[in-house]
Amino acid sequence: MSLHLPLDRRAGITHPGGRLRQWMGALSCGVILAGCAVQPQPLGEDAHSDAGQRDRERLAAATEPLNRPVTLAEATARAIRFNMDYRQRMMEEGAAARQLDVANWDMLPKFTLQAGYTARDNDAFSYGVQPDGTKTVSPSTAIERRHWTDSAVFSWNILDFGLSFYRSRQLADQVLIAEERRRKALQNLVQDVRFAWWRAESAERLLPQVDAFLREVDLTIARARLIENRRLLPPIQIIGYRRALLDLAQQITLRRQDLAAARVELATLMNIGPGTPYTIATLPTERQVPDFTAHIDALENLALTNRPELREERYRARITDLEHTRTQWSTLVPGLGVDAGYYHDSNRFLVNNSWEQAGIAAAFNLVKVFSLPAIDRSFDAQRAVDEARRLALSSAVITQTRIAAVRFQLLKNEFEVWDEALRDDEQIIRYLSAASQIGLETELEIVRAKARRMVTLMNRDTVHAGLQAAMGRVAYSVGVDSLPDQLDDRSTEGIARALIERVASFESAHFKTSEPVLLRPVRIATPAGLPEAMAAPFTTAMQRALTVARIPTAGNEPAATIETRIDMEPSRDQSRLVKMKVRVLDAEGRSLLDAEQRSMLIEPLDNPQWSALGEGVAYRVIVPILRHLGQPAIVR
Repeated sequence: MSLHLPLDRRAGITHPGGRLRQWMGALSCGVILAGCAVQPQPLGEDAHSDAGQRDRERLAAATEPLNRPVTLAEATARAIRFNMDYRQRMMEEGAAARQLDVANWDMLPKFTLQAGYTARDNDAFSYGVQPDGTKTVSPSTAIERRHWTDSAVFSWNILDFGLSFYRSRQLADQVLIAEERRRKALQNLVQDVRFAWWRAESAERLLPQVDAFLREVDLTIARARLIENRRLLPPIQIIGYRRALLDLAQQITLRRQDLAAARVELATLMNIGPGTPYTIATLPTERQVPDFTAHIDALENLALTNRPELREERYRARITDLEHTRTQWSTLVPGLGVDAGYYHDSNRFLVNNSWEQAGIAAAFNLVKVFSLPAIDRSFDAQRAVDEARRLALSSAVITQTRIAAVRFQLLKNEFEVWDEALRDDEQIIRYLSAASQIGLETELEIVRAKARRMVTLMNRDTVHAGLQAAMGRVAYSVGVDSLPDQLDDRSTEGIARALIERVASFESAHFKTSEPVLLRPVRIATPAGLPEAMAAPFTTAMQRALTVARIPTAGNEPAATIETRIDMEPSRDQSRLVKMKVRVLDAEGRSLLDAEQRSMLIEPLDNPQWSALGEGVAYRVIVPILRHLGQPAIVR
């Protein structure tokens, strides 16, 4: 230090106390940086409360008032417009598109403007070295203590361009993936709204009836206890009646909970506050269920083409291929760059303060070339994984499509059973109510019959809601969009109209409304081997049994003919063995059934016995006749 200090002072590049000031400055900077350390700052309760209130207000504002009963199409349209989960998917799609816009700018050449200011507290003196290696005696400088610099540079690199190009193509596929995810979210939303709306429609009709009937059940149970106390009926009978009525009331209460929850679910899907009152546009009580007419193989092919999950996997496979190409590009293509610019420096010691400069440079990493085989093997393995995942998903899609079709048919059969049971329950109530003498037992039985009818009605409507959801599930399983790609009118009414048209188009192509089956009549030939007096009750009983089975027995052009031959053996011990041969022939005379029956008649032979024989023959031939007439069978 003693050797350099005088020289430094003579050069004028240090000042007394300079080293102390440097240490003090460094210490001050350390204190400032320590004070800038970030610490967790939790929000206060008031901030959380205010944020929650603002969110609630925004949710309430992101909807429109309901001033009429909500139809299925309107409920779905409102969900599409105001459901927050679906909005999130739409915004994710928009964000992906904006990222692509940003990436496209990365492919353009770079034009950089730069300016700077440099200042130091002493001069940048330095010694020079002579050609013979001796150091100059006096130091010198070519840089001012304070000077400005600025530049404008245009540069372009082929490697950066290629990487940015493939990155942009990958982001373009990410945009398409976001679109497929939005499509799936829309299909899920439409499916959820359909199921919730049909249950809410049942709730709109049934809940008032259920509440009124539960009050009637309470009164009836109280009355049953009074009857038990007064011994008006046997205790075991009235206790069994009350217990059965309580079981039915419990079933009604459970179903009521499901119906009440459906209204809340539908309100949530439409972004309506849970406490906001609204009504459902109810439909007639009679339900008409269409038949499934689509071909399963065609639906499976449609599903493999349209399902958003499979389309997303195809885009992912393309992204993998692009990533492979991008990696190979970065390995094989040299970093060839071109730049040209204008520069300026205010340093007064420079001879030329402004100048223009251009250059070209290339760089190539030879070592990375040897990694190409490993890169290819890695991407081959990734392609195999992508293909295996896509094939597994395709198998799942095919299974879901077939299950959707089978489930629809099973629910249709179950609905028909409940619908038939409802008609029987209503008929029982009519018979009990029309009885000429109504006593205590009949009055109590009427209430129990009404409870059974209410359970049947709620079960039928629940199954019908599931059946409607199964119809929607068929469309969902094949990936059909509920809205067209271009929708001019995005109001609630416009979306509802588009939904009605699209759903009607799909259902008309794959479902057909059930129509009454008009069967051709069946002719009953006069039974051979019987006198006319005995043949009349025999034939009349056959006609009655066929009528119950909904097989007409009168009309032109019969579809089938029933021929019967009866042989009676001699009387033994006041009884006779009767042998009956039955044949069913189609319109062309081909045999549909050949059967033989035996029965024992008691002397004297009377009309009831011949009627019983006629019904027995009819029951024997009903199944083959229905098969020949082509009654609707279960779709597999």
